[in-house]
Amino acid sequence: MVKEKKTALMKATELLANQEQGSAVLRKKLLARKYDAQEVDAAIAKLKKYNYLDDEELCQRQFENFYSEGKLSLRQILVKLIQRGFDKNFIEQLIPDDFEEHEQLVAEKLLAKKFARPEKFDRAKAWQFLAARGFDGEIISSVVENFER
Repeated sequence: MVKEKKTALMKATELLANQEQGSAVLRKKLLARKYDAQEVDAAIAKLKKYNYLDDEELCQRQFENFYSEGKLSLRQILVKLIQRGFDKNFIEQLIPDDFEEHEQLVAEKLLAKKFARPEKFDRAKAWQFLAARGFDGEIISSVVENFER
């Protein structure tokens, strides 16, 4: 018995049923499965038309999840969302006005977790740890100074 290949629309619907994703990622996955580019574009357009695929809503939801989770710096969130194919300008519009306070709290939380035992604290390692996670120098200075007290 010969198994028929699913259409790009059927496969896209199946992929979306398994995991919510943006149109850029969905397009990449369909092209990797050797679907014709025109068929892929038509499938994505149809999914958008019927509101099964909404990049802006998905981006906003993912941004809010990452932001409220409090485990990533703002730069890390931006990079993750850009890697998922979302528009950088749209992502930047989502950044709240109080992001500096949030960054401070996240950095403090990460540093407290990393150096749970104060005797293991090393200023240089703390700087390196936070810088690698995308925090800027001003926030790192403030957090490290407060942590040493």
